[in-house]
Amino acid sequence: MVCGSIGYGHKEEIKRIQEILRKEGFEVLDQFEHDYSHVEDFRNREELCREIVRRDLELCEKADVIVLIAKHPSFGAMAEVVTSAMKGKPVVAFCPDKVKSPWPIYFASKVVESEEELVRALKELKTPVRTIPNVYSDHEAEFTYTKFTCICPVTGLRDKGIIKIRYKPKGRILEYESLDSYFKSFADKKMHHEAVVCKVFNDIYQALKPEWLEVVAEFEERSGVKAVIRKRL
Repeated sequence: MVCGSIGYGHKEEIKRIQEILRKEGFEVLDQFEHDYSHVEDFRNREELCREIVRRDLELCEKADVIVLIAKHPSFGAMAEVVTSAMKGKPVVAFCPDKVKSPWPIYFASKVVESEEELVRALKELKTPVRTIPNVYSDHEAEFTYTKFTCICPVTGLRDKGIIKIRYKPKGRILEYESLDSYFKSFADKKMHHEAVVCKVFNDIYQALKPEWLEVVAEFEERSGVKAVIRKRL
């Protein structure tokens, strides 16, 4: 979904970026199926306001990625960005000119300055784990996942384990509900225990860039040996 200033006369810029992305093969959700750019004043039009906001937030919920055109101020676009970012959705801020507000930059997962960079960023976008902006106080966090499984590359049997993640965040924190689907992606992979821990550590470190991170995996006993693998940085 492409967000930007509509009510203040920049609808065509949004449509231009939409068309560029469609030509590159992206599916673009179109908020202009219901166009309100002709409305000059929303005061005393509460019902229309509710309808527009509800519809736009539904589109944000459907979108995998939010593209923000950060060239012109927009109350609605920034609200859509904050709402989406706090749910862990990636936000790419398209900033071809100077940006005189910290808000679009802070809530963006990626900032680009040209159309070519925008297309490349969307094609390269990978979200093995979802993150949200850290708008909370200085803290540490710990998460435990008790249903981890993968396949032993030696025996072909299913390994079961418990994964613990501890970290101190900087600018972003884990949207921890996404961890379930992330860890389920390991279920049919043949991996040694050490490879599992390194993979989880690297994915989370790249997503968060935290002050520090520790990943501990405790696997069920196999051949009389219980394995506990730890990596910290």
